[in-house]
Amino acid sequence: MTTRQLSPNAQFAAFLSRFPPEIVALAKRCLPKLRRAIPCPYQLVYDYSNSLVVAFSMAERGYEAVVAMAIFPRWARLYFDKSLPDPHGLLRGPGTKVRSVTIKAAADLDHGDLQALFKAALKRSGVTFPKPRSTRMVIKSESKQQRPRRPGRG
Repeated sequence: MTTRQLSPNAQFAAFLSRFPPEIVALAKRCLPKLRRAIPCPYQLVYDYSNSLVVAFSMAERGYEAVVAMAIFPRWARLYFDKSLPDPHGLLRGPGTKVRSVTIKAAADLDHGDLQALFKAALKRSGVTFPKPRSTRMVIKSESKQQRPRRPGRG
């Protein structure tokens, strides 16, 4: 008897369901906007013990991602290459490879400063991005050890 493998979209939905409802809603509102802003054919999903990451890439290699969205129990962040010009000072963190901006609402993705970062990230990638006919979600890793993904008190 064989067990049926869930589709990547169904697996992603299951991973996302472990988060608080307001974070699930935020992620569901942000992802379509990111798909339009970063027209990459691959969404690479990484399920970690305390977060869920969706990386937008032209290939199935996460390190080539143009932008990644990390979903945490209390917030979501977009990660960009550290070397990306940031004239408006949006990017935070001392990362050696990436820096991030916290997303509080899906409307944040519509702001001109963030749209400029998307365009700069696409340009910096050096790849011409034809409009993909479809986007393929790929589950790259699943954490075997799960932590509670509900925000703690305090």
